[in-house]
Amino acid sequence: MWQSLIDTCISFQVTANEIHELTSNQEETDTRVVLYLKFAAQMGYKSADSGHQHFSHSTSPYTRSTDNHLPRYWDGEAQEGLINVSELAERKGAEYCTVILGLYVFTGEDATSAFKGKGKVGPLKKLHNHQTGDILVMSLGDDWSAGAELIDDLEAFLCLMYGYAHEKSLNTVRSLMLKKMVGEDARLTAKTKVDLSRLPPCRDNLVPHIQMVNHCLACQAIFWRPRPHEPGQGWQKNESGSLEPIWSSSPILPPSLVDLIEPSSEEESDVEEETDQELDFSDVFDCDEEH
Repeated sequence: MWQSLIDTCISFQVTANEIHELTSNQEETDTRVVLYLKFAAQMGYKSADSGHQHFSHSTSPYTRSTDNHLPRYWDGEAQEGLINVSELAERKGAEYCTVILGLYVFTGEDATSAFKGKGKVGPLKKLHNHQTGDILVMSLGDDWSAGAELIDDLEAFLCLMYGYAHEKSLNTVRSLMLKKMVGEDARLTAKTKVDLSRLPPCRDNLVPHIQMVNHCLACQAIFWRPRPHEPGQGWQKNESGSLEPIWSSSPILPPSLVDLIEPSSEEESDVEEETDQELDFSDVFDCDEEH
């Protein structure tokens, strides 16, 4: 091959080596893809590629058990490229990769965060700066049921994630954040413009979330001793016998709000006149509530 450069022609000799690659279009990737990688290595493929973003998170803890490289291709609005998961795992270490998998499931799979506005990178940095953060997330999935101590520790970590390092109760953090949004001496009304989705979940919602995360990770880590239908895993059987997630460990709406949101037939005609009714949010987000 020749390349002209002003008044000079340069000759290049190009040598090409074919790299055998196996590509997956699996819709949802989980750690079972490691079996796929093992098969690819046995068949002589040197790399395995997947366009699904779960690929790098799911396989990074297991790269040492495969002989082939694990690149992952991503195609986003702002950038696209190729990540060599094997090199990343080798550089970061086995413990780091195990933490990534647990944190990835805990904070919400795909690009959607389970905790609005927190993403993935920020929690990962705070986790590594936390004294026992790595051990905490790595213990997810060790057993089918998440113990009370693990749940309490994850609640304290979430308080740290939301900027309240000295708090241990998410209910307290919710109350403090809401007061900051509305104003220390102000009242929450129907016209108050606050984004309540920015608040952390209350403990009643957090507990089943942790249980479901623990269940998902246990399905890969200890699948050989299954106990999928026992209580305390964030799932319950419905009337048809199928499993469905538990979203809250107590009534979703506090009793103090039910009458306001579902007025009786006699009160419906007066709803428009009561839109400015003040709501004392300290009664709704009780900092001293015990669980």
